[in-house]
Amino acid sequence: MKCQYWGECGGCSLPLSYEEQLKQKEKAFCDLGIGPVDLIISSPKEGYRARAEFKIFHDKDSVHLAMYAQKKPILIQKCPILLSSLQKILDLLVVYLNANPKFCHKLFGIEVMGGAESGCLLVLLYHRSLDEVWEKEAQELAQKLGVQIIGRSRGQKIILQKETLEDVVSVDERRYRFVRYDNGFSQPNPYINVKMLEFALSCVGEDAKDLLELYCGGGNFTIPLSQKFRRVFATEVAKSSIKALDQNLILNNINNVFCARLSGEETIKALNFERSFRRLEGIDLLGYEFSHLLIDPPRSGVGDEKMLNFMGRFSNIIYISCNPSTLKKDLEALKQTHQISKIVLFDQFPYTHHLECGVWLRSK
Repeated sequence: MKCQYWGECGGCSLPLSYEEQLKQKEKAFCDLGIGPVDLIISSPKEGYRARAEFKIFHDKDSVHLAMYAQKKPILIQKCPILLSSLQKILDLLVVYLNANPKFCHKLFGIEVMGGAESGCLLVLLYHRSLDEVWEKEAQELAQKLGVQIIGRSRGQKIILQKETLEDVVSVDERRYRFVRYDNGFSQPNPYINVKMLEFALSCVGEDAKDLLELYCGGGNFTIPLSQKFRRVFATEVAKSSIKALDQNLILNNINNVFCARLSGEETIKALNFERSFRRLEGIDLLGYEFSHLLIDPPRSGVGDEKMLNFMGRFSNIIYISCNPSTLKKDLEALKQTHQISKIVLFDQFPYTHHLECGVWLRSK
């Protein structure tokens, strides 16, 4: 049985069909006047989401997964947008919690993460200290469900197996391995993620030399794109993401990528040789000949005039955007030096107003 409140628990649906919703998103994008859309990539209608967070609602007799809409708990029996493998695990988890009230005492939330070709990492969130009794019961639960479990409470983090989930992404007849951290960013829709990677790879021709990537995260784009370039210089400000990227480079036996913990502003200063950084010791920045820039900024976009001017120096810009409105503002500046070669829309988040965009710009 699907959630009877389908559409109320966080944006799963609207009165319109999926196809009609997608047409509305495309129209809203076109109304911005950014440019003609070359392709729009639809998502599976169900079973596409690889991670989710739920509240735990306790009533007198039982425990339920829940989300909140206007401060009202919406009890979740099924979450159709989740990967089917994760839904099966959650079904078994709820049965276990209801049969073990001591284990779920002061349990207030769970986080679940999986992959199209991987297992499952469960994070259980408590308002109480976790002791050896909890750890023993959690070990038994992990074995029953075939999952990895992390327990969290204030000042506590208990890792029963590993704190990472290893995922596999297949694109262009290659398989890439990635570690995913429970509190790290990863693309939530693995089917759309593959299409985004295919788009980025299609923007790289035989004239490719070196790549600069900003906001590289854990290497979702970095790893596959490294096959197309002589060298890649990737920067990211989050320490946890750099840690994941370092591990992913080793997992995939990639040695032509140098990653550094630098902000966008610091990256500009480093490549303009305005400032030296100890983090860049041993790296020959003069040796790079960048033919492409890939940027995947936050929802606020680039915005900064200095960064946009810096981007204008690159022959090819691959811009991945999760916000068409800020994308439009950035493109108004970039079109002074570049022309749009391709626009592809990706329905990363069905049943919401969000839309992912990929734009390939080439210098005039």
